[in-house]
Amino acid sequence: MEKLDVVNAALGALKAGKTCELVVVAGTAGSSPRGVGAWMAVFADGSQAGTIGGGKIELFALNEARELLAAGQSRLVRYTMGGENSDTGMICGGAICLCYLHLDVSQVPLFQSVADVLAYRRIGDFVIDFEPFIANALEGDVAEYHGGASRHTIAGCPELSLVEEGSKVTYTNAASEIPPAHIETLCPEGLTYIFGCGHVGAATARVLTAAGFAVVACDDRPGTLTPEWVPGVYDRRLVDYKNLSKQCPIGPRDLVVVATAGHKSDIDVVIQAMRAKPAYLAAWLAPQDGLCARPFGAGGFTQDQIDGLHLPIGVAIEAEDPEEIAISIAAEMIHLRRTKLVPRKR
Repeated sequence: MEKLDVVNAALGALKAGKTCELVVVAGTAGSSPRGVGAWMAVFADGSQAGTIGGGKIELFALNEARELLAAGQSRLVRYTMGGENSDTGMICGGAICLCYLHLDVSQVPLFQSVADVLAYRRIGDFVIDFEPFIANALEGDVAEYHGGASRHTIAGCPELSLVEEGSKVTYTNAASEIPPAHIETLCPEGLTYIFGCGHVGAATARVLTAAGFAVVACDDRPGTLTPEWVPGVYDRRLVDYKNLSKQCPIGPRDLVVVATAGHKSDIDVVIQAMRAKPAYLAAWLAPQDGLCARPFGAGGFTQDQIDGLHLPIGVAIEAEDPEEIAISIAAEMIHLRRTKLVPRKR
């Protein structure tokens, strides 16, 4: 949960009466190191939390953030990274729009709410009002210079807000004029349920947790749910595979991985999960010879619903040991996240 780590680090500074600069990737065009929604906090002692892509662009961002932090300012900047007119020396061919926000103790309540949305996997829109940046520029001027030459620089911080439940998402296009606001949806994905925490399930929980998924480790065997076996997960739940409704209220934003100790319990879980229509459902089952279609078809599901299952689970990389299998599963889920749940805007 990288963004939650960034927010908590910023909150720690703000609650201590310090200021920090929050750098938000507000738009991209073409190739760029990170997509819209990457956050990085920069502090007075020179430290940082999070990354907006590393490399030369991050060096530019860190230097600019430190200058703005010392001056008590916010800024909107477009950096180009390709062609003869590249103003960063980078050649990857794209552009990135960074919004620098000067935060102080007055923003504690807002960012505490942001932290709660991220921590509890609720959905909401984080909104940055761009009007002050537009008003501060010269009439008709769309250039966004770096450093002190930037005309899109203001004292303090523009208005920030959080609208829970989400609304229509609007991203800045780094290749066009500035819109009135930047709206970023937080937590478009929900919880990631892993049913079955044996060798494969536990390895998958560890990999997905490291990749920022909010993993709920579920099993009917208490011994597989210890902090030592599945560390760092969002939650651990002892479940009855035949009746998941109370302990695991799966929703349409959730992701489900089924890897129980046997095919019968796999099928019990998959049938219940299919009825909940999660964003992703994969199981440790093989589709050959109609093994899966028969029980699922008997459950009243359409062929389209059955075809929507990820069977067999993971990317076909000839994985064999639990860690390799976990990587193949995580690769499939990251691809889903980046193409459907949180698609990169260009």
